[in-house]
Amino acid sequence: MKNIMVQMTSKKAADLLDQWIVFLDMDNPKAWDHDEYPYIKESLGVVRSVVKLLRGKGAGKAPGKKELAELLNEFIEEIALDDEQEWEKENRAFVQEVHEAAKFAVRFLRG
Repeated sequence: MKNIMVQMTSKKAADLLDQWIVFLDMDNPKAWDHDEYPYIKESLGVVRSVVKLLRGKGAGKAPGKKELAELLNEFIEEIALDDEQEWEKENRAFVQEVHEAAKFAVRFLRG
């Protein structure tokens, strides 16, 4: 079986990042430790702004594209999105796809 790499697009990246929000239950304060949720809530705003920009919409009151790129990069590192050993085996393929989407988004934002 051949491993076919699917070309990442803005739409695919936005869709994957939307799925990531749901996967992590980022908009549910009860799913997170009380101390962790302020960071998750802030990161949720960053990811949603990035998704809007990937879809060609305005990001509203969000920071500029370059700052969003840096914030998304920090979030990738903070949640160990780039370390597949941190994720359960059955989730690794999805996490890897989301990581590719996030890296695409960072490049997109940096222009």
